[in-house]
Amino acid sequence: MLTDAMNFWVIHAQENPAAPRAQQNRREWRSNTLCEHLADRGHDVVRWRSSFSHQAKRQLSNGSVKEPIDNYFHQFIESPDYRRHIGPARIRNHMKLGANFSKVAERATIKPDLIHVGNVPIALCYAAVRYAKARNIPVVVDVRDLWPDIYVDFLPAALGFMRGPVLRLLHLTSFRLNWAFRNATAISGLTKSYLDWGLERASRIQHQHDAVFPMSYPAKGTPPAQDNLAELRGKLGVGEDDILAVYVGNIGYQSDFDTLIEATEQIAKKHPQFKCVIAGSGPREAELKKIAAQSANVVFPGWLQGDEIHGLLAISTFGLVAYNPVPNYLRNIPNKFSEYLAGGLAIACGLQGEMGQLTTKTGSGFIYPPHDAGALAANICDLIEKPEALAKMKHAAVQLHKDRFDAAMIYPKMSDHLEALAHAALKENGGPHASQA
Repeated sequence: MLTDAMNFWVIHAQENPAAPRAQQNRREWRSNTLCEHLADRGHDVVRWRSSFSHQAKRQLSNGSVKEPIDNYFHQFIESPDYRRHIGPARIRNHMKLGANFSKVAERATIKPDLIHVGNVPIALCYAAVRYAKARNIPVVVDVRDLWPDIYVDFLPAALGFMRGPVLRLLHLTSFRLNWAFRNATAISGLTKSYLDWGLERASRIQHQHDAVFPMSYPAKGTPPAQDNLAELRGKLGVGEDDILAVYVGNIGYQSDFDTLIEATEQIAKKHPQFKCVIAGSGPREAELKKIAAQSANVVFPGWLQGDEIHGLLAISTFGLVAYNPVPNYLRNIPNKFSEYLAGGLAIACGLQGEMGQLTTKTGSGFIYPPHDAGALAANICDLIEKPEALAKMKHAAVQLHKDRFDAAMIYPKMSDHLEALAHAALKENGGPHASQA
């Protein structure tokens, strides 16, 4: 660890703002937690994000304001509202976000010694790399999503033959993203596959500054109080003897919820105490509630707070990884996976790829064929009837988290990496950027 105080900008448009550390059982997010680790080492840290919340579809600040959070700062970037995930309004939001970042950054009296920026949205990533390059500031682009390649995932099956041509067109037209990758000091990714995707965009091979830092989650903390768990069970409408399988996150088109609902109906015929809890909100929530309206075994509690999610994981048995089998998830290991592992849940994984391979290799759960409700139901029923095998699986999940995804291990490594890059640049340039007004 380097002890010289430096200035870091950590930029991610839509990751939820951090909750104060004093808040018990809060949810922790990659960019926010990275900021905390850097600030704890004595650095000056600014966490940049959009003023508009993609999740809640509301403004979080009155324009481009800077607010303190514990020992670092949130810098909100003014950007307009949108209501639909895909459409002209969201494109306008992204373009204004990039433009307004440039305006606010230009006015900053203290320049950063390093910028860490997510690759999505492209306009913001491009603006950040452009700003850094013009001032000879090192910048790391963190691959968090295969954007815009994920657009091909929305093509109907009948148009599958168009995937190749559309991907080639996206690569040609997303020249700003390609430029950002080529001009970044380094690229990092959630997985090696994600890093390779960024390197392909940059048209270069991996060098010593490129790295993989997986999505991580802290180990289980203090168990929730029994009174709190009883209150949560009352809110969910589940009993102490119920066996819960849980999904936590966005209820959109990225996951195969129909299979979860169908499998739950099959399981409930043999094990009526089984409940599937789909916690969160999103564009498919109302539709799925109608589909499951006649089932008392499917629960939609809505968006839960951090302490409620902590409690939900504590009373659950299975973690549902139901992403559709598209490259963006086959090559990724999202935060949900490590969160389930930290909670000691047996993983029910509906796809091959990075998550499926880890699940199988470590015995931390099982995989089932995509869209196969019968296979999902059969696996869960088998484990319910074999408690020793289930307990072994849950133990393996905790061990996998400890070995690969514990936040206490990942974030110090990320901080070391960024400090080394910033320190090398300062040494080469002969002094801190803080002196530049």
